[in-house]
Amino acid sequence: MSIVLTYQLLLHKIKALTHDNQDGRYTIIINNTISIELQRIAILHELLHIERDDFYTYYNANLIEKLAHSHNKQNVNLSKFQFCCV
Repeated sequence: MSIVLTYQLLLHKIKALTHDNQDGRYTIIINNTISIELQRIAILHELLHIERDDFYTYYNANLIEKLAHSHNKQNVNLSKFQFCCV
């Protein structure tokens, strides 16, 4: 699965967000004003959403976020992702 990482100025409370592209790839936009460690955590959080297919569920967004925040992000299977930074 192909992931495009881009670093942009976002509101401070937004660490990262993900866009589901029409070509099957995902773009993760990372806040370039937060620390590298927070960026890493935010990327893992967004990858968890991708891995769990959270973009294609009918669950409430608050519930999806609660579940994602309670999940151990160290268990994200990074081997299935291919990264490109722009």
